[in-house]
Amino acid sequence: MRTGEKVKSLFFDVCSNGNMESFNSLYRMLCSKLIHFSAAITGSFHVAEEIVSDLFIMLWQKREQLSSVQQPLVYIYVCTRNLSLNSLGQRKKHIDYESLDRDALAMAPDVEDRLISTEVAQLIEKAIRELPARCQLIFRLVKMDGLSYKEVAGLLEISSKTVDAQLAIAIKKLSLTIRLDIPEELINSYFHRE
Repeated sequence: MRTGEKVKSLFFDVCSNGNMESFNSLYRMLCSKLIHFSAAITGSFHVAEEIVSDLFIMLWQKREQLSSVQQPLVYIYVCTRNLSLNSLGQRKKHIDYESLDRDALAMAPDVEDRLISTEVAQLIEKAIRELPARCQLIFRLVKMDGLSYKEVAGLLEISSKTVDAQLAIAIKKLSLTIRLDIPEELINSYFHRE
């Protein structure tokens, strides 16, 4: 089951049935990704952890009112973005891509779910970190967090064509950077995971 579908199923169970086990599963599935996303905006893991904790408390408290949310993964990311921007105190409405914390964007791949060596994962992560901030954020949201182009476009308030163009740039740069000694099928297995 794709991440978005799993999130939707868990979210619906939380909102409709008040299922604490589903809530905990949702938290475990998204917490790390949301903290990295928030930290990239706020520049602080401490602040990001508080934001994500507050978000999940709000989700639990308002669960009955959220049962009509059609795209819970996008909803959760948009809430995280808004809370992160609000925490900056300047009431920013848009993400400043130049000030994104690239180290905070970095996440280790889910090693237990992947049959990929640590060395290859490190090469790929290094190549991803070298992408421009906006390009890196879009790549991670689509390829690693499983959001669709349309969802990322809505989240970042850009067009789907911009998402497509940024992904094309990212994949081109990554393929040139990591193609050295890595077999093609190993690279593809990393980028085309579900």
